[in-house]
Amino acid sequence: MPLSSARQHAFPSEQMLIPLHTPQPPLAERLRAQFRLQRDYFLDMVKLDEPAPEGSLRFAQWRQPEVFRALCDRYADANYGAHPDKAREEKPLHSLWSQWYFGLVVPPMMMALLTDSAALDCHPDRMRVEFHESGRAARFWFEVEEDHEARYLNAEQRLVRLITQHLMPVTNAIAAYEGINAKLIWSNTGYLVHWFLQELNPLIGDAARIHLEHRFFFSRTLCDGSDNPLYRTMIPREGVLSRRTCCQRYKLPDVNQCGDCTLNANAGSLCS
Repeated sequence: MPLSSARQHAFPSEQMLIPLHTPQPPLAERLRAQFRLQRDYFLDMVKLDEPAPEGSLRFAQWRQPEVFRALCDRYADANYGAHPDKAREEKPLHSLWSQWYFGLVVPPMMMALLTDSAALDCHPDRMRVEFHESGRAARFWFEVEEDHEARYLNAEQRLVRLITQHLMPVTNAIAAYEGINAKLIWSNTGYLVHWFLQELNPLIGDAARIHLEHRFFFSRTLCDGSDNPLYRTMIPREGVLSRRTCCQRYKLPDVNQCGDCTLNANAGSLCS
């Protein structure tokens, strides 16, 4: 057989080559589709690989004392503006400010980490924050990258990575200023994590949810051996897990108690 003919039989044409793996859409596209399917309101809270607006800030920018103080002053003005004679309380203000920040960004990051084979890089340097005119966080603009070191980690390990790489540095930055301590922020965050684990139950299953609740709320240490900041932020009360301490929001004018405030459970001593 002529060499040219042999080559034709030995090597298929490019048109005949079949890829070993079907190419996946980019991570940002996959997450966008998942959010649209499961929680379409996430797409207003987080933007994935879209141009961030002018005025949005990176973590290294908004954590600067003069910038953070200006944001907090705006937030105080928004909450106390109609009550000029009322003394301003820093602790509930910073508590609610942090609840806005984590409440907007943590659930989408948890869903991303627990439902996609690739792990979203959740480091705060990978995003810009757009702030509301009142000074609180309003929207997060992600520069979507995969955390390659976390691809083969299990659900618990991925969430620990979220805690150590994002929640800890941001919590420490907020707590570095007068008016609030880290324990109150972690209490709020524990409540948020517990709530969204329950929301994720149809996607991750009972066994995974129960395991994660046990590890994060009843273990003193994380699986990497470090102290667990979520330990006992949720405690058993009348057969269900409930937040251990009050978030203090009720002390702000025109802000109601949350539906399951510890005050409603005759736990006023935990709200000081």
